[in-house]
Amino acid sequence: MDNLTFGTQRLVHLDLKGAPPKLCFLEKFFPFIKDFGATGILLEWEDTFPFTKELIQVGGLSNSAQVSGAPYSLEEARQLLDLVIPLVQTFGHMEFVLKHEQWRGLREVEAYPSSMCPSNSETMPLVRSLVKQIVAFHPNIQYLHIGGDEIWHMGLCSACQRRVQINKYGRAGLYLDHVTEVAQYIKDNYPALKIIIWDDMLRNIDLNVLQDYYLGNLVEPMIWHYNSTDTFQLGGLLWEKYSNIFSNIWSATAFKGATSSCQMIPVTKYHISNHEAWLTELGTHAGKILNFRGIALTGWSRFDHYATLCEVLPCGIPSLCLCLKTWLAGGFSQELQDSVGKILGYNDVFPHPDYMFIRPPLSLPQLTFPGWQVLVGFEWLANLRARYKNVVNSDQMLAEITSVENYVKGNLEHFFYNHTAEEIIGTLINPIKQHLKQMKADCETQLSLGCRVRGHKRISL
Repeated sequence: MDNLTFGTQRLVHLDLKGAPPKLCFLEKFFPFIKDFGATGILLEWEDTFPFTKELIQVGGLSNSAQVSGAPYSLEEARQLLDLVIPLVQTFGHMEFVLKHEQWRGLREVEAYPSSMCPSNSETMPLVRSLVKQIVAFHPNIQYLHIGGDEIWHMGLCSACQRRVQINKYGRAGLYLDHVTEVAQYIKDNYPALKIIIWDDMLRNIDLNVLQDYYLGNLVEPMIWHYNSTDTFQLGGLLWEKYSNIFSNIWSATAFKGATSSCQMIPVTKYHISNHEAWLTELGTHAGKILNFRGIALTGWSRFDHYATLCEVLPCGIPSLCLCLKTWLAGGFSQELQDSVGKILGYNDVFPHPDYMFIRPPLSLPQLTFPGWQVLVGFEWLANLRARYKNVVNSDQMLAEITSVENYVKGNLEHFFYNHTAEEIIGTLINPIKQHLKQMKADCETQLSLGCRVRGHKRISL
């Protein structure tokens, strides 16, 4: 990928939790999206990173043998090094660590592994270990993203409650104490690194509080907002506040994974609209910011670590390409859609951005983007699921669901690891098959009972 340069970044966010693509896919995907205008990758490893030593239980690997859940060996992971800005969570979205018994005691609320307690004396040692291993593994990075978003449980344990009571800034102070300690540790030990943080927890914190913490000297906010133009709203007050704090900012859009936790195929029209809304927003307000770094086009695989998979990466490629080109062109048009469609191999049958379901393929298309077979399989499956809801019983449906299962599974196993294919088949296809089989058995039982009753009546007449 291109070296990061002033004001021109278009990062593609890859969320690896639960559906990490194989390197044979990524080797094709990276140059493909570069040709479409991407300048780098924002990589959220979670427990797919080959952690070692004290973090081995998080999901690490030895040099060649799998030890726990991470699919990438050290050798495989190193092939990604020159392409990424790594994202390591340091406060919220910590399920990938806090689900393990070893770190269970660091939860803010014992029943929920999403948020760490900033008052626990073992929290910062864990954060330092995570940061050390991530940075050591990426020797040439210029940026590190430390997460910091959606702290759903904060200030609830007894220690944090006491801190909130005595801190003149309350819960805001609790949050800022932690993120500034994390950021200062990184600044002290890796002074060349620039630090990115999600902005949502900062939006409702008073300007004077942010200034008192000198946050603009420590981090660069990535302002994320995934709504379409109908409901997009950030507003001038937010930009005015941030302009008084930060010299450098980023924005974050979404090309998939932001509409429903069980969405299979992106609602492309929605994501294009999100990018158009951002273009309008920046055109109105971004002049207040000294340096707009660029955007990250996010592509979430799960809403959280325990949620079901939503759109897998190959299904989001047409949406990603349309969003990248919309951003570069300053807006969406039919001409742009036609151009992208031809590049992707759709020719004159590229689906309209507001499509939801595709007809079952009579003959499989031959598209040109990495993993297109996975998208075709999911389009087929989406159509079949819609029809399934209206079907009471059908041997033909059982035969067709078996056919689509074989097609989807075969192509998933080519681009993803077995556990991803097994989860998708288990959550999306097996329930349909089991329900169809049960309905068939129930109907056969009822028919059998009906025949016996009718036979008895005929004898008794």
